[in-house]
Amino acid sequence: MKRITLFVFGVLMYAVGNAQTISINAQVVDEKLPEESARNLETKLQSVLATNGYADNGYMERFVLTAKVDVMQKDVTPTTPARISEKMDITLMVGDVVENKLYASVTLQVVGIGTNENKTFVNAFHNIKGDNPKIQQMLNEAKEKIVEYYTNQCPAIIQKAQGLVANQMYNEAIFLLTSVPDVCRDCFTQCQQQAGIVYQQKIDAESVLLLEKARTAWATNQNAMGANEVADIISQINPRSSNYTEVVTLRSTVEQKLQADAKRDWDFKMKQYEDSEKYKQSIVDAYKAVGMAYAKNRPTTIYRTLIRSWWY
Repeated sequence: MKRITLFVFGVLMYAVGNAQTISINAQVVDEKLPEESARNLETKLQSVLATNGYADNGYMERFVLTAKVDVMQKDVTPTTPARISEKMDITLMVGDVVENKLYASVTLQVVGIGTNENKTFVNAFHNIKGDNPKIQQMLNEAKEKIVEYYTNQCPAIIQKAQGLVANQMYNEAIFLLTSVPDVCRDCFTQCQQQAGIVYQQKIDAESVLLLEKARTAWATNQNAMGANEVADIISQINPRSSNYTEVVTLRSTVEQKLQADAKRDWDFKMKQYEDSEKYKQSIVDAYKAVGMAYAKNRPTTIYRTLIRSWWY
């Protein structure tokens, strides 16, 4: 009980001392845009986020700032070289790709001029500036709705995570819990605490299976070859798992039966294990890494489809 209490306290202190602002990812999924101008627009959106104090973590997480470009009028000047002039509506949108919610949007009327289509778009995108009051109002509106959502839905989020755990979907549960932004202070703290508990359940469940696999490997081959197999399996076990004392016991059993050469190989592998990130990583950093890895591995085509649905 004392260990659990200290663990929870540590998670809460980490959450208070290391909180991040809302992380919003800039994403351009408008397939009508030339590739170069799409990249330029995405860079502009990243600049807008940075100017207004929002982090962009560089990968698709939960909250997205995107843009849709509609050309309203196009003229080509009778000059050499010809120049293209286009009047555009650029609609900026902030939404949640997990809950598929559009929180706020704003449309800007801009003009772009260039010697080709790509340069025309890039010229128009220069008009998107982070200090634009309309953009700032839109971002503030989105932030208020995000806070309101988490204030009202926090119990449901935790309940959903517990349901995922019941189905052994630990990584998705951790992702769900760690995606709550710190601006929703009460919900953020509750979910950080719950994420730590889920992570412990995850590594305990994994450890049971791996330890049994290691025992079977050693029972089958009590020699240098078997020891190497056991070492490879043990290196996957998190040292914070609840049954780690049983892992230590197995290590001792293997060591006692090894000859000098095999013992050196075993000791080397165990040293690599103890020097690994898994061995040294704090439990808070560990479960945050699980959530990030899950987000990175989600199919981006799902997100792109959801984002485009906000346009209509």
